[in-house]
Amino acid sequence: MNKRKIIKIFLTIVLVLISVIALLPVILMLFDSFKTGSEIAKNSWNIPKKWTFSNYKALMDYNSGIMVRTFINSLGISTIYTAITLIVASLAAFAFSKYRFKGNKVIFMLLLITMMVPGEITLPAIYLMFSKAHMLNTYSVQIFPGIANVFCLFMLKQYMDSLPNSLIEAARIDGAGEFYTYRKIIVPLCKPTIGALAILTFLGKWNDYLWPSMLLTKKEVMPIMVILPTLNTSNSTYSIPWELILTGCTIVTVPLIIVFLIFQEQFMASVTLGAVKE
Repeated sequence: MNKRKIIKIFLTIVLVLISVIALLPVILMLFDSFKTGSEIAKNSWNIPKKWTFSNYKALMDYNSGIMVRTFINSLGISTIYTAITLIVASLAAFAFSKYRFKGNKVIFMLLLITMMVPGEITLPAIYLMFSKAHMLNTYSVQIFPGIANVFCLFMLKQYMDSLPNSLIEAARIDGAGEFYTYRKIIVPLCKPTIGALAILTFLGKWNDYLWPSMLLTKKEVMPIMVILPTLNTSNSTYSIPWELILTGCTIVTVPLIIVFLIFQEQFMASVTLGAVKE
């Protein structure tokens, strides 16, 4: 056995161990969601001795079905937010990348500077602004304030800069309009980057806790991530229903897996972008 094969086997073993360590909490979460509270206390590290779906039913019936309502809220808000954010970012990136206008570089630089400002600093001003606009406790306040995503703009612009301008010039010669060129040429070519950003944007919005917890007080419009930590079936703060919390964590993980499966080809393609220069 040569040295290269030994190194390959060693690296394979290391990667398998890292994968097991990374997946272990997720597997335990899944198994514990099918256990009762008493079994979790006694048998939290093994396969359930008696599989039960009572936790899922209890979670759906919890507080008059508030978990189902907030799950639908999260799904709708995250999907709409992701779609609008990518549309706005791709249009802006197309303008900054393929058009030359006065102040192009200055405006883009100012937008990049905003990425260096922590979001927590702007929360008081944002709260006052939306309070004056009577937008608190609405779905709108969870969607529209963040659609101007500078990170998505930056990533898309960097990719569009690599696209040859001759494609756009050829389209204009053929009589294509600007929006047609954007929709039929630019967007299809940017699918790898858009797919990767779709996953990251959806994931960020789905896991968002600080923003909705600051701007919302009505449970009916809250996302599930704000409601999930408040689960309690008794008046005692020390009686935490871990079986329901683990079941809720399992449920909120499912949409993330589905989104990744939908965009996995584009995401994996985006990983190798720029790796090989011709």
